[in-house]
Amino acid sequence: MVKVKSSFGKVSGTKANTIYYEVNGVTFGRSKPTKMGNPKTEAQMKQRIKMNNILNMYKYIKGYLQQNFEGIIGNKNASSFFRSYNLMKTPVWLTKSQKESYKFVLAPYVVAQGRINSVGYEFRDGAFVSDINVGDLEINDETEERVLSSVICGNNEGWTNNDSLQVILLRQKRVAALDEEIAHPTCCSIVVSLDKASTTKIGDIAPLESLSNMSRFSLCSVDGKLAVRVEDSEEYTYAFAVVHGRGQGRDKIVSTQQLCLSDNALYDSYCSKEAFDKAYKSYK
Repeated sequence: MVKVKSSFGKVSGTKANTIYYEVNGVTFGRSKPTKMGNPKTEAQMKQRIKMNNILNMYKYIKGYLQQNFEGIIGNKNASSFFRSYNLMKTPVWLTKSQKESYKFVLAPYVVAQGRINSVGYEFRDGAFVSDINVGDLEINDETEERVLSSVICGNNEGWTNNDSLQVILLRQKRVAALDEEIAHPTCCSIVVSLDKASTTKIGDIAPLESLSNMSRFSLCSVDGKLAVRVEDSEEYTYAFAVVHGRGQGRDKIVSTQQLCLSDNALYDSYCSKEAFDKAYKSYK
């Protein structure tokens, strides 16, 4: 750093490889850095790496989530909410190559946030079973929306005509060890309109956006509750959510929901210290 005298008064800015600035009426000059630093301490890398699974998963399922977070205005969008809510979850550690190839591990991430009471669900006996009471109704692809609407609104407090019921289902092949490459999940989501005048059959509801690449799942009833039965749960990990919605656009309100996993083995392995060490090493 050098002190600079000038007959032109105050001097500031950059010229050639020197940066000029003034402190207490005195002008100084210092050399311009030739290379910006890129700190990679373990603490800094943890903050970077923990985002990778969240971002890759959002890119894959973002078409399902655009109206699932209340308060989307200005620069606040679904991506911002998805990141902020799920940064509080236990981190999933991906290697650099996994991140760059857009791989991700199914995790119990928040997929909706709002003021409506949450829908409860659990995985048992090969099915994701919700707490939505459907009584004696036997649900299948031939069930009309108006029939399902009448039963749900009649048997469950807080549900009204023209509400929506979004079902999200993802599937990922299990792997035996961290050294085995993780597979891209397949997924599908549908929105059932609880319209007491709609004659649309559940089996005719189009999946959300073209990304849906899972063989169509079917709603059913288990012990008088709305459910989705899955296959090959010993070979695959499934993730499931139901979102209760009301209204449209920025006026839409939703229930707060997170994905329920059929099995935590893959998730737990990628949350381990061994997984972090492997991920951290891949960035060195």
